Amino acid sequence: MKSKQNLTFISSVFYHLSLFISLGFFMLYPLAGFAEQWTYTTRPGDNLWNISKKHLKSVNYWSRLQKHNKVDIAKQLAPGTRLRVPLEWLKVQAAPAVVVSVTGTVKYIKSNTKNSSLLASKQTVTIGDTIITEADSSALVQFADGSTLLLLKNSQVIFNTLSSYGSTGMVDTRLRLQQGRIETSVRPLRDPTSRYEITTPAAVAAVRGTQFRIAYQENQKSMASEVIEGAVSVAAEKVEQSVKKGFGTITEQGKPPQPPVKLLQAPDLKALPAKIRTFPYTLTWPTLEAAAKYRIQISPAQEPGAVSFEQTSETSQFTLDTFKDGQYIVRIRGIDHSGLEGFNAESAFEINTHFPVATLSLPEQDFNAGKGPYFFQWSKEINVAKYQIQVSTDKHFNDVIFEQIDKTNTATLKENLAEGDYFWRVTTIDNEGHAGKPSDARKFNVSENKYEALLLLLYLIPALLL
Repeated sequence: MKSKQNLTFISSVFYHLSLFISLGFFMLYPLAGFAEQWTYTTRPGDNLWNISKKHLKSVNYWSRLQKHNKVDIAKQLAPGTRLRVPLEWLKVQAAPAVVVSVTGTVKYIKSNTKNSSLLASKQTVTIGDTIITEADSSALVQFADGSTLLLLKNSQVIFNTLSSYGSTGMVDTRLRLQQGRIETSVRPLRDPTSRYEITTPAAVAAVRGTQFRIAYQENQKSMASEVIEGAVSVAAEKVEQSVKKGFGTITEQGKPPQPPVKLLQAPDLKALPAKIRTFPYTLTWPTLEAAAKYRIQISPAQEPGAVSFEQTSETSQFTLDTFKDGQYIVRIRGIDHSGLEGFNAESAFEINTHFPVATLSLPEQDFNAGKGPYFFQWSKEINVAKYQIQVSTDKHFNDVIFEQIDKTNTATLKENLAEGDYFWRVTTIDNEGHAGKPSDARKFNVSENKYEALLLLLYLIPALLL
């Protein structure tokens, strides 16, 4: 009897336990299902048949849609009716990305292949493809919804998922950053079930309508996330960290994301020039107090999302040795001691090195001059407002003894010069005050005229003979 009571008790426990689990399951199921459903609001003329034909995998799904939403009338629906549609019923199609621009050497590896080729502008990128940027190279990619991805130098990205849900406007974009830095501008997602994720070996970043940067350094095993607009959710080791605009976080591999810290403000670029005429040219800006170094990027003005040049500097100045003529945008931001990069400051400028160079005429090379005055002449050039002449005792013009800026293409040095070698050159200046490239230097010599004493002697001989 006692055994029978125990058996009844155990059966009762299992019954209530199974009932509890079942209830728990059904309580959780609607929440999980809700998160994986698309809500469609009907319009005039809509019915379950044409909605199924347009958005679902098959027109035959209309009956499922009717049962799922408990719709009694299948032919006509009142405008504004909200229908819940499981994502698995929707049409799913590939949404290839397009390469907008390529700078330098960028490799492309097609899905399920090992051989690489050079990535080209206007090329399409599909699921499983890999892009690898080398040193001094970058690639700008645009997704089907208009979002963009900028791969900076020494980066590798695998495009895991590039899909869209029919004509619903929902997208599913998932990337894997194996190494390097990327900058992303994501269009506001049109539906809560849209997804945009970037995975690194250290963490996963999920976003909704934002501008942000992700960097993963293989040697440091860490991921940096910097949010410029919107918000990013960074998850690692079962910990999810929300990062808002103006903040960044570091995630070390095997550890949860660190608490967000405020990003550095943009530096002041007001003093940068609007036009550069000669190289080398040094860009200088005020120091950011908390910056350990700075990142400098130059983009073509007609395509500001691309990067033609990128470098870092440990000081608040950087020297450009040379650059192609054109219209550009320089972008500079501070980097703090943890490696997080702050807000950009931008400045538009023009490079125009097509500037006339004066041709020197008088005095000729190695001319032997005596006492002053000394007359200088050079070519007259078009589109030149003024000329600067310099005379120096050394060929590097560290010791300039005479300088004149004038509209004419001549100059006169009236003072007598001491014996020795001298160098002179002319620099052209435009009507905005920009100086062009100096002419080649020319040398002349100042020494006593050897024939002056002989002429004087010949003049005096007749008088001495009398």
